[in-house]
Amino acid sequence: MVFSVLHSDSKSASHPKEQGEIVSKASRNQKDSERILTVPNAITLLRLLLVPLVFVLIINGGNNLLAFLLFALAGLTDFADGYIARKTNAVTEFGKAIDPLVDRLLLGCGVLALFIVGKLPIWILVLVIFRDFFLLSGLAIVRKVTEVEIRIRTIGKITTAVLLTGFAGLISGIGAMPSGLGWIDSSAFPGFSAEPYFAWIWLIYLGLIFSLMTLVTYIYDGFQLIKGAKLRQKEATSDAA
Repeated sequence: MVFSVLHSDSKSASHPKEQGEIVSKASRNQKDSERILTVPNAITLLRLLLVPLVFVLIINGGNNLLAFLLFALAGLTDFADGYIARKTNAVTEFGKAIDPLVDRLLLGCGVLALFIVGKLPIWILVLVIFRDFFLLSGLAIVRKVTEVEIRIRTIGKITTAVLLTGFAGLISGIGAMPSGLGWIDSSAFPGFSAEPYFAWIWLIYLGLIFSLMTLVTYIYDGFQLIKGAKLRQKEATSDAA
């Protein structure tokens, strides 16, 4: 197939070496994207191994510092693997698929463990898990329909960083406040009630606001991509007719 294309274009045929280099480069890039054993992927898998360990440490209690350090380490590797992958041209299909899944597992397990030990109300647990499930399934649907990935926005990265920092603070057990604002009677909203709480909850509230903004943004991006894909399909059908 490559042979026929090279000989069907007189200009291309006059530079077979250049054409060979282009084809060779494209083949190498495709092969590289299919690799699994890369440094960024190894970091992602390390983060995956830390998820159950952090979960157990949180619910067992007694070693909040170690749980905090491991959770913080897992959060930092979330940014490290993506940075290394881009800088070293080591972005792979496996990495693009597994990295967001591990991120969601880390947040989800952290929130669940904090709920179990009584540091978070159930509505935050439900909201975070629902958002992550909706995003993962939505991104998969858009990619399947349009064959295009939704571009990660800056607000999405900020949201993850803010939530990870807030949850890490709660895990550490530092920042305990003797009483809240006393604006409401319900203990379902730490900080707003008069009960003791951890100051990190305000950072989590901020992260939840960013989460809703991110959700709306990605929904809009998804609809735009699907709309564009349907329009291109319609134009292609019209041209074929």
